[in-house]
Amino acid sequence: MAWLDNIKSFNIEKLRFSKAKDALGVDLGSTAIKIVQLRGSPGRYSLVRWAYLPLPNAGPDVPGPDRRTQAVNLLKDYVAKQKKNATRHAVFSVSGNSVIVRYVKFNRMSRPDLSKMIFIEAEPYIPFSIPEVNLDFHILGDVIEEGVRKMETILVAAKKEVIQSRLEVVQQVGLQPILIDVDAFALANAYEANRNPAVKETVLMVHVGASVTSMAILEAGIPKVVRDVFIAGNTLTKALQRNFQCDAKQADAMKARAQLLATPEEREQAMSENNKEILQMSTVMLPVMKDLLAEVQRSLDFYLSQGSDRQVGRVLLSGGGGRLGNLTGYFGHELKMPVELFDPLARIEGAGAIAPDLRPLFSVAVGLAVRRDGDIS
Repeated sequence: MAWLDNIKSFNIEKLRFSKAKDALGVDLGSTAIKIVQLRGSPGRYSLVRWAYLPLPNAGPDVPGPDRRTQAVNLLKDYVAKQKKNATRHAVFSVSGNSVIVRYVKFNRMSRPDLSKMIFIEAEPYIPFSIPEVNLDFHILGDVIEEGVRKMETILVAAKKEVIQSRLEVVQQVGLQPILIDVDAFALANAYEANRNPAVKETVLMVHVGASVTSMAILEAGIPKVVRDVFIAGNTLTKALQRNFQCDAKQADAMKARAQLLATPEEREQAMSENNKEILQMSTVMLPVMKDLLAEVQRSLDFYLSQGSDRQVGRVLLSGGGGRLGNLTGYFGHELKMPVELFDPLARIEGAGAIAPDLRPLFSVAVGLAVRRDGDIS
């Protein structure tokens, strides 16, 4: 299940829940591009090809147009090196404050009827002018509200300018865009691609990117809470820059060797080892991580408030920021629940070539790469 754009002649004409065939999953991150192509079906996926293309200069102070130019050049080079018969179909995604996800209860009607009325029905829930957005919906099922049977629906809107910006990149590099998804829904599909079908659980996925952290609470594989927040890897980089009076590259290098000291015992050990740098970096980063933790807790509290029988079994971290030293330990200590680093390639045949430290970065790309025609649920 995912929100997707149906693209014809590079124009968004109609949004629908569907999946594309034989496509590359292309995650256009703000510091690196991640590409995955899969073959097969759930439980039997195999890796056809992959790429990790870091932008040469992608610090938090680099202007967006400069990063865009770098991304275009990297993708052009990548596409030029592929075999002539390699697929040029691609699935991309969007996230951030130009993408709105709402859970809405509509009066019961058929999907065709809701399709005809969606622009009128959606207007009270979308904080943008309706003509400014592309709009889609997915019906989750029937619910009873104040004795009236209604249908719970995921409503998604994305600003046309954001989608157009993605399409312009694709047009320049020679890829054919098939669908545009939302990062949080791609995470859900990455989880489904790796889930043991015998295990029924509710999980919170937290994908810490460079600019945005995407969260999705999945109940039986269905996203029940979806949020993007702007506390992410670059927030940490800027905090280190300010404290240590260094440039972004130096701060990123520090971040790569940093450790969050989550408990008094961990801090005491660092002090006994006279590890002043680790102590100082942890002191600088903890306020940022506390802010992110507060947003994670807000998502959990909102989900749990919707029913006394609701519970979340574990948290799965991914993204470049998810690899921060001892972030799993810090979140686990504060949230009082299991927290793990998510491997989106754990059940993908032939993925052994991708180094373990890179795997968490591919969560969105894997989720985009599992799209197939005809799946509208």
